[in-house]
Amino acid sequence: MIIKPFPQSIQVTVDPEEFFLPNSLQESINNYWDLLIKEKPYLTRGEIFSIKNMSWSEEELKIMLQKTDYAHFLFSQHSNIDDRYKCRSVVANGVILTKDGYFVIGEMNKFTSSSGRLQFVAGGIEASDLHGDVVNMFGSLSRELQEEIGIDLTDSKLVSRVTPKYIVQWKAIALVYLIELAIDSHQLKLHYDSFESTLLRKGISPEFSSIIFVHAKNISTFMEKDLRCKLDFLPNVLEVICEDSYYNI
Repeated sequence: MIIKPFPQSIQVTVDPEEFFLPNSLQESINNYWDLLIKEKPYLTRGEIFSIKNMSWSEEELKIMLQKTDYAHFLFSQHSNIDDRYKCRSVVANGVILTKDGYFVIGEMNKFTSSSGRLQFVAGGIEASDLHGDVVNMFGSLSRELQEEIGIDLTDSKLVSRVTPKYIVQWKAIALVYLIELAIDSHQLKLHYDSFESTLLRKGISPEFSSIIFVHAKNISTFMEKDLRCKLDFLPNVLEVICEDSYYNI
């Protein structure tokens, strides 16, 4: 795993050609998906964008993507396949920090492919994030924040600052933004409860089964004692942020 500061410039584009998969591999993916949806029929095989090539320096990150689908993504996560054919996504992650110094972590709901996992607000690229062949990663982050926790990044009453912080390279590429809220943990809990109730009244299942508040001073203890499955880089990113003297609350 590699964590580096956000470069000065980021460009994410989409190749018009879709991801090529050999017939035998495509058949394996199809069989895997057929078995998976028998166990989890709520999953949908939507489009996913996978990294075709990438160049990365201190000044600039450039990524070219190709379209594939969710079955290919999940198969890549759980199977040992040739690196040439692995689906590697680019995801915008929002690390939320309340006014009184609490990080906000979501526990994924039971209907998701990663049920019970703790993670940041995040999501893959969708067609609505594309402007021609250019991907608006900040727009992707904004959409996910609204969909998962009910916060509008443009609402100054809720959000005081959004800072691009890190690029994380592991199985995929994560763009990490620190979202500093203008409200405290109690106010956010009330806001989220209202948002969740609105979703349920509309018959929509929330992405998170719950949200967890962990004070910046207690991150190490939380990571040691909470045994739930966590997003691979979640502990590392939180520890790096806490090492910054500005956030040593």
